[in-house]
Amino acid sequence: MILLQSPSRFLLQILQDRVLSGEKGMDIDCHTVEFDDVRYHIQFSMRNPKVMVLSVALPLPPPEAILYDGLPLGAIEAIKAAYGPVVQILDPPKDGFDLTMKINLTKLPLDEEQRNTILTQIASIREVVLGAPLKLLLKHLASKTVAPNVNNLVALVHRPNESFFLAPQADKVTIVYPMRFQDSIDIVLATSFLQVFWILPFVSFISFLAYCSSWSFVFYVYRTNCI
Repeated sequence: MILLQSPSRFLLQILQDRVLSGEKGMDIDCHTVEFDDVRYHIQFSMRNPKVMVLSVALPLPPPEAILYDGLPLGAIEAIKAAYGPVVQILDPPKDGFDLTMKINLTKLPLDEEQRNTILTQIASIREVVLGAPLKLLLKHLASKTVAPNVNNLVALVHRPNESFFLAPQADKVTIVYPMRFQDSIDIVLATSFLQVFWILPFVSFISFLAYCSSWSFVFYVYRTNCI
């Protein structure tokens, strides 16, 4: 999954085609599913060709995840910051979805490069929403503060019924990755792999987070449903 591009190529193609078609085109009402069970519902009507309605269903959160109005911590603020006046969040969302947005194509920049940047960001809505808690905590870390009203351990939804955890402090954010294995041999192999991984230089891998003063990576390896 590391090699997958963050924008939904299908969603981006529809957005670009709609912008280029102008007043022409046809009604669109389609569903698409991405890896890890992220679902989209895309709606266009020629009665209002400059508006697109996009609904997003996120992976089923695990019990430890705390949602705010059905979304991860900081998601609404992240959407507003990323899209500005182009996107309006509809409340409540459509049935069966966690988020519904109205996209006003008339609010897109006239400059082609800037417009394509915004369209790519819209097609990356999965990243914006699911990554919102981490972005919020890192923003506060840069100013050496802890986000208000945040638990000591924040669950970040990763896959359906799976999450990893963020433990925010004023001077560091600890990331805890639970690793679940069905076989005791897999646990031994994973432990050996992680011991090697730990000594490898990985500074360049997180160079984009250079403003962070300190990072700690904690791996919990445990066995489930073993005989």
